[in-house]
Amino acid sequence: MSAADFELAVVGGGIAALTAAWHAAQNGARVIVFAGSDLAGGLVANIGVLEGFPAASPTAGLALAERLQAEAKALGACFEFHAVEHLTRIGTGFALRAAGRDWHAAKVIAATGARLKRLEVAGAERFRDKGVLQCAWCNAGLYRGRPVAVVGGGDAAFQEAIHLAHKGARVTIVMRGEQVRARRVLMERVAGDESVQLRWSSEVVAVSGEAHVTGIDVRDLASGTTDTIACDAVFPYIGLAPNSEWLGDLAPRNAAGAVSTDSDMRTTTPGLYAIGALREAYRGRLTDAIGEASTAAAAACAERDISR
Repeated sequence: MSAADFELAVVGGGIAALTAAWHAAQNGARVIVFAGSDLAGGLVANIGVLEGFPAASPTAGLALAERLQAEAKALGACFEFHAVEHLTRIGTGFALRAAGRDWHAAKVIAATGARLKRLEVAGAERFRDKGVLQCAWCNAGLYRGRPVAVVGGGDAAFQEAIHLAHKGARVTIVMRGEQVRARRVLMERVAGDESVQLRWSSEVVAVSGEAHVTGIDVRDLASGTTDTIACDAVFPYIGLAPNSEWLGDLAPRNAAGAVSTDSDMRTTTPGLYAIGALREAYRGRLTDAIGEASTAAAAACAERDISR
């Protein structure tokens, strides 16, 4: 199949991208997916059990992504495991630069998600992968019986803290706010676990250690005083930065880099859609990503002849 023959390009390898590709392929579209890497699922691949996802049994993020990818392939979707470097408008369609060549598609669904924000304090970069980590599901087993810190007050922070505690770590959650932003069910699980402590209204100001992390300096935002929490690792979950740079000037973005769309996931460039954590109004739940993917795929199919 010639690259010019693709009616829809889906850019991204996460659950939103795979869902959009599956829906469009079901409608008979000639779909190409630029998955970025051969590991399906994006950030969700690091989650051992998906919280808040309706399933008959506990579901791992990687397992769900692999199933969606296999089903999309079975429906005829083509996969390229390269990242798209930039997007260009060509006539009424698009050229996508990847792996040193241009690929062409009539429409594009951008689903490149977001990356975890890094902890930008003294010592954080020095100890990256030496105790400053961002995958509790990958590393929790190394910290059984040892003190660790989780930074953040949202769902991701609380999910990772719960997993670390389940694996036997002694966990301190450091939060800037006075209120938890995580879902109530996660808050209740943390509150019921004696191995997890909460530090409210506090911020990490430095990471310390020698060859490896030995502690974090934490400032109390009310009093201004700083003390040190001894820990062998720190897991920052302090928000996401959208992976939107490759879109160039084809899609308006807010100050954080998130793409603006209408309710059908359309950007201001005809034929270009954005979904999931890339999108400004994304609400942050996996079920939201799946819903947005199906909406964008349906709109892309309805607005041209690919559903015939």
